[in-house]
Amino acid sequence: MNQPLDTARDGAATVRDARIESIDMVPIGSFLPADGGYGSAREIGHARMATLVFVRLASGIVGVGECYGPPKTTRGYLDILREAYIGQSAFDHRVIWRRMTNVLYHVRAQSQLAAAVSGLDIALHDGIGQLLGLPIYRLLGGEEQASVQVYASGGYFHEPAALSLEAQLERVAGKFEGYKIKIGRGIKSDVERMASARRILGDDVAIMADINGAYTADIALEAMEALAPFRPYWIEEPVAPEDLPGFRRLASRRSGRVAAGEASVNAVEFRELAATGGVDVLMPDLNLCGGFVEALRIADMAQLNGLRISPHVWGSAVGIVAAAHYAAALAPHPHPARDHTPTWVEFDVSADNPLREALLSQPLCLDHGRLALPKGPGLGIEIDRERLAALTLDV
Repeated sequence: MNQPLDTARDGAATVRDARIESIDMVPIGSFLPADGGYGSAREIGHARMATLVFVRLASGIVGVGECYGPPKTTRGYLDILREAYIGQSAFDHRVIWRRMTNVLYHVRAQSQLAAAVSGLDIALHDGIGQLLGLPIYRLLGGEEQASVQVYASGGYFHEPAALSLEAQLERVAGKFEGYKIKIGRGIKSDVERMASARRILGDDVAIMADINGAYTADIALEAMEALAPFRPYWIEEPVAPEDLPGFRRLASRRSGRVAAGEASVNAVEFRELAATGGVDVLMPDLNLCGGFVEALRIADMAQLNGLRISPHVWGSAVGIVAAAHYAAALAPHPHPARDHTPTWVEFDVSADNPLREALLSQPLCLDHGRLALPKGPGLGIEIDRERLAALTLDV
């Protein structure tokens, strides 16, 4: 005869197992040669950097998360946050998160504090998922599914022009249903780049164009009108993130869809952005906006305002997988079919990105523009410690 489950005993054991014992950070990065820089209209970068956060629970489970931005600054904030988290239950993550942002209200809008909180939140969700044997997207209420829709994010500016836009696109053409290119260096250049992208990629794919906030509203409106014949799926950050008046000017005069929000650090900033009426797609970055807790608030707010979500990703494989879990957790709205208007997840396709390719024991699995959700609990990934050591920075 089966014995009844002692839920009180088992529940207490689970709570004890979830106590946070330690929090460690590992700064990681990869550097490009002097003639290999690439980036956006605003800047050309020669390095990729991020901070991984490892949270060890009393059970021995270790969750991992990622923080956006320069590791040296992130370290200071993690040192502050560590004191509030250690000894607490991972199940209390939402209360701890809110308590810390309330205590630090004078600086809570600072991006690196938000990034530090984000990495911790992702790591705690990874740990809880492992403890309960559930992938994060199921933990968050998402339905069972095998993969999420991604778009190829590339088409960078290169200086010197070692790799042309055409060469970048030809390398990935036919492998995705959506592609993003960088524009924002003048309307003539924008039209030339968009024309090349449409010619190479064809008429049946979505092409996103990212200005990275390099224009004022008047130039952005002119650019959108000039690009309209090429049917951009969206124009991303047509004006600077802080230019809310500029977004309001776009609201009634723009000729296409606008996406923005990658630089916003909490739901309050997204609320202000949404209120301008100049944005159609909100782009929270899980590694910057506050992790899963805040990203879910942003998604709820987007739905209430009739807006869509597309998570921004720029960093390592950890951030890519976190964004995939987030997208998988969101219910399709308003159309009930998930593939009618997919929640696009950004996927960097630059030729050489060790933070994407070399960090995991099992590589990410892409198939016809869909990223497979890892099958294991939590994030479902395992960090390759030897490769991690090779990518670790001394900061």
